[in-house]
Amino acid sequence: MADLSSPPLPADRCRLSRTRQPARGFSLIEALVTLVVLSVGMLALANLQLQTLVDTRTASMRNFAALMAYNLADQVRSNETAVANGTFNPPKNTPVAACFATAGCTPDQMATTAYASWLEDIKTSMPGGDGIICIDSTPNDGTSAADPKCDNADKKAPYVIKIWWREDGQTTQLFSTALIP
Repeated sequence: MADLSSPPLPADRCRLSRTRQPARGFSLIEALVTLVVLSVGMLALANLQLQTLVDTRTASMRNFAALMAYNLADQVRSNETAVANGTFNPPKNTPVAACFATAGCTPDQMATTAYASWLEDIKTSMPGGDGIICIDSTPNDGTSAADPKCDNADKKAPYVIKIWWREDGQTTQLFSTALIP
């Protein structure tokens, strides 16, 4: 048995001086895990920002379509003669030069010119933009102004303004509103 009162042997001295200290700081693995978690979070925020920009553009286009539809609706309401003559169902797409002269033009010519100017604004301001006004009892159909699905069946049906545009170069969007002049 060893004598406890004697000084420790050299081998025991080394063992006694190596007491474990609690670990301080981060290890390399912990730092890498933290970096991965932060990177995933930053990518999620970037994706959120991108989706916000896309949604903002969609809302902007829909807002512009509504503004243009209400613009044409005001022109229809202000030209009772052209409405009574059926000029707005659907109107021709050629502006009348007389409407830009001092002599003026007839209400029907004014309706044709207003529609032609409105349609030109739609086509130049919206990607793939197109539009039409017609009498329609089913306003939320039609794939383009070439195929607007205006039924003209019931003369008591409202006038419908339909506007199409391409959202991302591929997806066709439709905005429609009905009015009774």
